[in-house]
Amino acid sequence: MNGVIQTRSGPFHGDLVYRSARVVVEYDGEQHRTDDRQFAIDVDRLDIIMAAGWRVIRVDKRLLARPGKLIARVREALGDVS
Repeated sequence: MNGVIQTRSGPFHGDLVYRSARVVVEYDGEQHRTDDRQFAIDVDRLDIIMAAGWRVIRVDKRLLARPGKLIARVREALGDVS
């Protein structure tokens, strides 16, 4: 579910946060690609989150259209390969 990730640089919002596994799934819509300002914000935010020990899974519309691949990627990150 959506949640806040606390880092030394402050709190950041995550689209889908698995707190106990330190995994966050982030959806990048078109504005994340086409808006230079938004892209720069995202790069900085995700670098800070990863430096705090979180695994970030980025999702775009192509991956969203392949739910099996997306689910496998999330399950692997969570350590559940069953």
